Amino acid sequence: MNKSNALLWCNVEKMAELYANEAEIYKKESILSNIFEAMKSYISKCVNNAYMKPKSYGLEIPKEDFESRFMQYLWEAVEAFQVGGSTFKNIVIRRFDFAEKHTWNQYKTKGNKDDKDGVSYESARLDSLDRRIGGSESERETTLANIFNWKVVSAEEEFLDHVEKASIISEFAKVNKRYANVIRFMALGYEGNDLAIATGEADSNNPKFRKLIQRSKESFAKFMSERASL
Repeated sequence: MNKSNALLWCNVEKMAELYANEAEIYKKESILSNIFEAMKSYISKCVNNAYMKPKSYGLEIPKEDFESRFMQYLWEAVEAFQVGGSTFKNIVIRRFDFAEKHTWNQYKTKGNKDDKDGVSYESARLDSLDRRIGGSESERETTLANIFNWKVVSAEEEFLDHVEKASIISEFAKVNKRYANVIRFMALGYEGNDLAIATGEADSNNPKFRKLIQRSKESFAKFMSERASL
């Protein structure tokens, strides 16, 4: 590892420790922003590497998909970090590996007997959403995203959305830490057995755990209602 990388991980490790030990929500937001800023170049390098890999197989997965997934998983890494546990670097590397795999899985479909291992990524062979339609000299030039009227969310918007979610859930944790833990993992997209295991509440989505989910949702809904009336 070169000196610049060693310094980066040393700095973000310290910031992750500050984040884990900080209770004041606005200070946590500031620390989180500093972590993302410090890791901007590293994230960009990881995203570019992940983006180029499917292209070597003749596939086209939009870079924005990798960007938003890596941003989400960096936030998860910060939230998961505990002082005295695994290093922040190890958590990030593991999460980024998941991020790349999960982005590929968005385009994974069941193939036919001619596909390797019976798996196809045919949907990834579609044109990139930002490909221009109509030629560079056309006054009516547009993109596939515009034609289908799809909203393309930038990495910055994705990050701000995660920060807002993190802030609200951290506030809710002051009301009920256990329920907030369930809501936090639900916000990250966990469900069913995966949600039960991730929260540490159960080994499966059993009736007792489903009841906990219901209570968590009801408590969170009440919290949000009261928060909106302030």
